[in-house]
Amino acid sequence: MTAKTLVFGFDGADHAYIDAMIADGELPVFARLKASSRVFNFENDAAMGAAQFWNSASIGAGPAHHGHYFYMQFKPDTYDIVPNHDSSIPEITPFWNTLDDEGFSVGVIDWHRLQPKPLKNGFLIDNWTGHDPLTDTVFLPETLKEETIRFFNGDSAAGGFASKPRVTAEDQNEYLSNLFQRIEAKTKFCEEKLAQKEWDLFMTCYAEAHDVGHYFYHLDDPNHPRYDAQLAKDVKEPLRECYRRLDEAVGRVIEAAGEGAKVFIYGGPGMEMLVSANSATEEMIRRIDLGVGAPKSGAETARQTYRSFLPLNLRRKLAPLARSIRRRFANHEYERRRFFAIPHNDNAGAVRINVKGREKHGIVTRGAEYDAVVREIDEAVRTFKNAGTGAPLVKRVVCMPYEHDGPFIDVLPDVFIEWNREGATRNVTKIISEKYGEIDIEDVDRTGDHNPSGFYWTPITYEGPPVTLPEQVTAPIVQAVKGAGA
Repeated sequence: MTAKTLVFGFDGADHAYIDAMIADGELPVFARLKASSRVFNFENDAAMGAAQFWNSASIGAGPAHHGHYFYMQFKPDTYDIVPNHDSSIPEITPFWNTLDDEGFSVGVIDWHRLQPKPLKNGFLIDNWTGHDPLTDTVFLPETLKEETIRFFNGDSAAGGFASKPRVTAEDQNEYLSNLFQRIEAKTKFCEEKLAQKEWDLFMTCYAEAHDVGHYFYHLDDPNHPRYDAQLAKDVKEPLRECYRRLDEAVGRVIEAAGEGAKVFIYGGPGMEMLVSANSATEEMIRRIDLGVGAPKSGAETARQTYRSFLPLNLRRKLAPLARSIRRRFANHEYERRRFFAIPHNDNAGAVRINVKGREKHGIVTRGAEYDAVVREIDEAVRTFKNAGTGAPLVKRVVCMPYEHDGPFIDVLPDVFIEWNREGATRNVTKIISEKYGEIDIEDVDRTGDHNPSGFYWTPITYEGPPVTLPEQVTAPIVQAVKGAGA
């Protein structure tokens, strides 16, 4: 049996890292594929993160056409921050469902942060061995659950690196062993599914580069401030070993797909040193909106009390509960605010404007008043500096309605504040503004974070336009499937 079109997704993979390892002769399968492909290295939409990167590619349209920007979403009717699966996020139809409706046989495994929908002529698995799964694994059809148990029963790395203390080399090697076991299990499962029938489109996504990039980035860079030479010796080359295993997995799946398969590679967003002021965004925006002398919010008071009375290791363990409590405090205050911070990926802070007719208790009128608020936020955040370096804190401010148009533009944050990482040698510890004062930054477990880079390799026969954004990934794959089926 064969796959006519084969798509590999590599969540969180970095094309510069892959290129360097190819140059070192360590990734023979990737090297061969790259040499026989048309290669596109591109940047994600400004200030966006991984959820948007994968959802835009799944429907062939930008973020205003799907509304996904983070795994937590804001609800304008209640001012709550809730997980995607508990939100009223719009339903979207990925390109593989459209192909399935047209009669093509399709298999999809672990596309990052997707909305799973049944297939009539194939199967779909979501959150089986993905990065930090938010829900139980979805099997469509449900009979797949029994098939997968033979390969991997559950996800021993679920909940992420920080789900338990990972201080010692033994702890960290245990986590890596679990990740690498996931690669092997998924590869074996793909080999079996490819042997069962002929597929028009077979897609499998690996998330392990996402995990190691977040939690082991410092062990790959001797110049990183948290580099530990002894730990690096005992936890040997986690990033490189991960990419080596992915390279082997790709070779095995391609062999199982049979000769003649058109192979596509899609990966990103990439990884670099984590430099973020996200934990200070809420207080920074509060001061801009209400003034420096305004009483502290209930959320900020709860945060300070929490930090004063609980040691760091216990705070990390209770972090999800603490965030939930702070958001409950914040909900009632947001109703009376012109704008406020909401959660987003570490590369950029996110701001929601309390708009009349959109939010339940909206204050700001669309048009001139909205534009004035955007300018106020832009000018104010640019007064902040990284206290450790003296460099500007902000790289750019992006107002989504100015940059994007689509039916779900109102689901997205209004403003993103992208942090300046240029020349940084460590994470931000404090931010300072002559007008708004100083704000301390909470320490985080992650040492690596997403950069904007993505990559896309298409078969050398593809002659379409250059791919410069995630939403342009869809068309070449659909073209290949329909061409192969003709």
